[in-house]
Amino acid sequence: MEPENRKIPWLSRVRSQMPMLERDERKALLEGVESGANGGVDFYVMMLLSSGLASLGLLEGSTAVVIGAMLVAPLMGPLIGAGFGLAQGNLLLYRSSIGVTITGLAVGFSVSVAIGLLNPGFEPSLEVEARGSPDILDLGVAILSGFVAAYALGRAGVANTLAGVAIAAALVPPLCVVGIGLTNDQPSVAMNSAILLLTNLVAIILAAAGAFALLGIRGSGTDTGMLPWVQKTSLVLIMLTVVLILPLTLNVVEQKRLGQSRPLTYPVAAHVQEAVTEYLDSIPDVTLVRMARVSVEPASAVNILLATPSTLPAGTRDELIRIVHQVRGGDPSVRVIALREVLEEGAPQP
Repeated sequence: MEPENRKIPWLSRVRSQMPMLERDERKALLEGVESGANGGVDFYVMMLLSSGLASLGLLEGSTAVVIGAMLVAPLMGPLIGAGFGLAQGNLLLYRSSIGVTITGLAVGFSVSVAIGLLNPGFEPSLEVEARGSPDILDLGVAILSGFVAAYALGRAGVANTLAGVAIAAALVPPLCVVGIGLTNDQPSVAMNSAILLLTNLVAIILAAAGAFALLGIRGSGTDTGMLPWVQKTSLVLIMLTVVLILPLTLNVVEQKRLGQSRPLTYPVAAHVQEAVTEYLDSIPDVTLVRMARVSVEPASAVNILLATPSTLPAGTRDELIRIVHQVRGGDPSVRVIALREVLEEGAPQP
């Protein structure tokens, strides 16, 4: 039977243009990959610290802290190990890398949940909101990041690009957004961030496997075709990617419909919204249209938009400002805007 690369002419041509690794280089690469995929004490300590940094940076809305967490996060190591195991047909390495990845994700999730519980009622920052709307472009970023990371490991001359890959392939921040969102009444943000995280994980493994295969990483016995477990695993990962494309594409369509991706307003904390809603429920003919923080103003600015068929009862505006100050804390600038509701023709007058 012909070797697999002879059955696919274009793949054979691509491989012929790639810098194939020599035996000693492949051995050194395997040792490096295994070292990076090892879930030792250092891995879990760094996972713990990077998750803590990412969670705090997300809550503060600090881009610098979030980037710092990306740089020290160790999750890329086991993902590249899984890609190498898939390319080489090394089941032991693949299973070990996936196990370390899952354990690392559990550690990061636990840290984000703990920090989220210690900071109840947070108001989502731009950093949090950014992980709540993944699209098809994020899939492309993950694929290219996984390929670059694997290629850089195989080619010592471009290894200095790994820091940039760590920033591009955000793994810990979306993981932490899942934990923070679930503990602070933000299920939609948590779900979308989980989609982003899963997209990154799957795409990086597949792309890394493809890069290693092009660099000449193949296991014994693969000249006659992929091993059965490699075929099944690759098929599952590809199918999962196809499934993820649907919500990612829908997000692209929605973003095009809405226009500017950066929101003009951010949600207020859930307990502040509840306090204002509870007060307004006691006032007839006054409806809360929207309550939000305005992104183009200071972070403490809060707008409350109301609708009423008549004028606001006396003292309503002052009471709303008092409630926001009391429940939210501090002395934020609060603007209460009342819109006159136009009744339909024939509707009873209030």
